[in-house]
Amino acid sequence: MKINFQLSTFNFVLIGSVSLLLFSCGGGKNGKMDSAELRKSGIDSIHSVEAKLRNLTTADPTLYNKALLTYSSFATNFPDDTMAAYCLFRAANYASNLNQYQRALSIYDTISKKYPNFKGGAECLFNQAFIYDDKLKDTAHAHKFYQMVIDKYPHTKLDSDAHAAISQLGKSTDEIIREFEEKNKAKAAGANK
Repeated sequence: MKINFQLSTFNFVLIGSVSLLLFSCGGGKNGKMDSAELRKSGIDSIHSVEAKLRNLTTADPTLYNKALLTYSSFATNFPDDTMAAYCLFRAANYASNLNQYQRALSIYDTISKKYPNFKGGAECLFNQAFIYDDKLKDTAHAHKFYQMVIDKYPHTKLDSDAHAAISQLGKSTDEIIREFEEKNKAKAAGANK
């Protein structure tokens, strides 16, 4: 619980700091930043957090949370920007890394609805299916999203991965291993004929 409180406090402080930075600093008329300056500031923040992420040697939930908020903030402030969907995708990935699965699902859903032509659309659906499957153990929703990958993105790598995942839904690791071994035995028996 203490970690959640610290992250919530961190969120509040970060959002307040970013808001002050974006809306009260800079040039422009009356000391306020214009849209181009705000965008540049947002991109600078993204570059800064990405540089810190590249230098990580161990997991850092505080930095992951900062990245999530930085990407989300940019997409919120510039929803029509060509980088908005990508920023939301990165935010969803960090939410998932922070075990904030419902938040990740919500962000992926936003991408699918607001940016239907996003080049990472298949990954958004697949990641939603994976969260439902592996993290939340909700096989009905997992099946639904894996099927959406198959229907919307046929003949892709994720299409075949989704088929494989559906065939394993609800099975224990032992069942999956046993099926794999049986298939290998059948192949070996067929090759020896």
